[in-house]
Amino acid sequence: MRWLLGTLMCLWAGAVVAQPARLQAVPGLGQDSVTVSGLSSGAFFAHQLHVAFSRVIEGAGLVAGGPYGCAEPPDEPWWLAIHPYGRTLTALSVCTRVARDTVEDWVGWWGELPEAPTVERAITVTDVTRAGAGIDDPANLADDRVWLFHGTRDTVVPPATGAVLAEYYRRAGVTGDRLAVVSTVSAGHGFPVDDFRGESRFRKLTCAEQAPPFVVDCDRDAAGELLRHLLPDGFAGMPAEPRRERLIGFDQREFFDAAAGSASLADIGYAYVPAACDSADAGCRLHVALHGCSQNVEAVDDDFVWDAGYNRWAEANRIVVLYPQTTAWTPAWDALGWGGNPQGCWDWWGYSGEAYAERGGVQMQAVRTMIARLRAE
Repeated sequence: MRWLLGTLMCLWAGAVVAQPARLQAVPGLGQDSVTVSGLSSGAFFAHQLHVAFSRVIEGAGLVAGGPYGCAEPPDEPWWLAIHPYGRTLTALSVCTRVARDTVEDWVGWWGELPEAPTVERAITVTDVTRAGAGIDDPANLADDRVWLFHGTRDTVVPPATGAVLAEYYRRAGVTGDRLAVVSTVSAGHGFPVDDFRGESRFRKLTCAEQAPPFVVDCDRDAAGELLRHLLPDGFAGMPAEPRRERLIGFDQREFFDAAAGSASLADIGYAYVPAACDSADAGCRLHVALHGCSQNVEAVDDDFVWDAGYNRWAEANRIVVLYPQTTAWTPAWDALGWGGNPQGCWDWWGYSGEAYAERGGVQMQAVRTMIARLRAE
């Protein structure tokens, strides 16, 4: 829907002001049960958050994602590791298929590209990053809950990448009923819903389609399924009607250097805060939902933050949903866009800096600080 673009100044208290409000602590949030989810680049990034901040984040729901450090170039072919855009090329041609044909045409004659990432490489990158104190102890992952979805008709992030992600979690100790893998649905590259209920300037998509707003009608309620899996204790069986005024806009600029375009974060983020969570004894839980490439509010209005289905389950289960937002960024010197973020993706290949996948990464630290603010840490 387009209401967000016209009402960005209508905030939690209903006041109309020139700037979005400062993000406030939610009285009813406890100090436990932080979970994350995302689609596509949002899934890669949510996984990064889970690995890097595993002491705090206790579960992840990932749609069309891939393993930690996926964009770190493999040892073979040799040229990929030394190429100045090695991470970008790996992300676009090994972890995904966004530009594989182009990369093979340009430089493939130097050596054949791998068909898919490997779990061994992901574990090596994890171990090296942990040894450098860049992430929390991966042993924290073993008792977490994880929900994975990968459509069989996804030609953007191939199912093979999703299979490596699932194996990564198994190697980390996430097994049995704590790991749910949905990999047989004939879905394309999008976030599955049981029905797209809202208005949109985009046409409604069938399950196998891959186009904006990347919310696809699969007769599957991914938001409900993943939240139920991640937060099973006392989870309400039926959703509730979310309230428009409880989706608030807040100023993201205090969480990063707004003068640094490479941060690629929007000025405004969003959070859905059920009214019940205003009470200090509410026992609310926090979930971070991350949009995919070309799926932020700038690109698709509120089709993800309102129509992906999170808020109705949040209303029924006292869940605060944080929706951080990216923005597109391409440096002036980069005519091809290889060094920037022209599609407003979350950073899982290093355009924001070398520490992109670590706790100190620009976007990683920004989201972590938003979590801390909401929970009054």
